[in-house]
Amino acid sequence: MFSYKIFKTPKDTLVAVCDKDILGKKFENEIIFEINEDFYGGNDCGEDELREILKDATIINAIGNKIIDFLVKEKLVNKKGIIKIGDVSHAQVVTF
Repeated sequence: MFSYKIFKTPKDTLVAVCDKDILGKKFENEIIFEINEDFYGGNDCGEDELREILKDATIINAIGNKIIDFLVKEKLVNKKGIIKIGDVSHAQVVTF
């Protein structure tokens, strides 16, 4: 299960999405990354619903090993574009 929030501007649709089980947690290595509920929280969904939501996304900000695996499987994220924060995967996608 994932947690997501959608932010819209006239030009872009940002989908911030994370693994539900890491919402509210903090991870760090050289940086500190907090999975803030104000940014990533608000709506729960499974893979089928998220697949539909992401069709309109121009920007995706994703953190969590399960969501990143899903995005790789859906060919939305290249493995070379994934960074690790602690032991958690993170990626950002921008479409043109």
